[in-house]
Formats: sequence, C-alpha cells, structure tokens
Amino acid sequence: MNGKPFEVEVKGLDELKAALQQMPHRIRKRAVGKALRAAGRVIRDEARARVPILSEPSKNRRPGVLKRAIAVRRSKIAARQRLVGVFINVRPLKSVLAGTKSATRKAALGPVGANNPNDPFYWRFLEFGTKKMPARPFLHRATSALPKALTIFQERIAKWINETNRSGQVIP
Repeated sequence: MNGKPFEVEVKGLDELKAALQQMPHRIRKRAVGKALRAAGRVIRDEARARVPILSEPSKNRRPGVLKRAIAVRRSKIAARQRLVGVFINVRPLKSVLAGTKSATRKAALGPVGANNPNDPFYWRFLEFGTKKMPARPFLHRATSALPKALTIFQERIAKWINETNRSGQVIP
C-alpha cells in the first residue's frame, strides 16, 4: 500500500445493523461470525498468495511455514464487548502449541524461537522490514481483496436473512 491510507465505502450498512440488532445475540453472533470468517478467508488467501516463500530450506527455516501460518482468527477484543470480529494475521507457534494437548505433537513442533524451523516469528521482518532489509509486505497488500471480501460478507448475510425469513422467523 506504500504507506498511503485507503478508503472503502459500504452502502446499506446502517440498515444491516438495524436488522441484526433485532435478532437474538446468539443467532446474530453465529450468522455474522460465519459471514466474517468467509470474507476473512478471501483476504487470508490473498495474503498467502503474496507471501514470499523461501526458495531453499536451511537449518532454521522451512519453505511454506509462514504461508501456512496466515490465519483468520476470532477477535477476543470484540468478544469482550459482545461483538463479533475477526482478524487476519500470522498465527504464532506458541498459539498452535497452546491448543495442543498431545505431547508428541509439541515435541514434533519443537520449542518456540528463532532456532525452530516451524516458528514463523520472522513474519514481522518481512512485513515491515529492518535496518538491513527493505519491507516486503504481504498482509498490507492483501487488503486489495477487500471489495471481494465485502461482497462475500454481504452475500452470506443476505442469504442467511432470506433463509431465516423463509423458515418463519421474520427479520425486517
């Protein structure tokens, strides 16, 4: 994005918010969450397509580790405010290990740190650059897929509202 801000204009958002506010929280959370995750996958896929891939493995790096670590994740900040939100970023190895109960898997993935070829900690260096290396942004440039992601979000919400209306639970 070359450090330049960008704008996205979404029409009909106020009407959508009003319709969603009239639904029970649990139903709204599930519907909006599914639609946001579907839209987030579009941006995730764009980021994965743009991420630089290591051409040859080394002792401490394996090709594709960073690409596989880009994920759509639930926003805990939004959840604390009883909202639904997702974000797309690089999932750190420690969060992968936190969800693992298997000692075998933890041993296979190894400890967190620079010497572990399974740890994508270096994504920040690629995205933002260092004193000795220019930035090679892949997450910021993935925002070029925002219009497509917004379209998918709108389609999923509209489909869900129509299905809900057909089933007898009228949503204005």
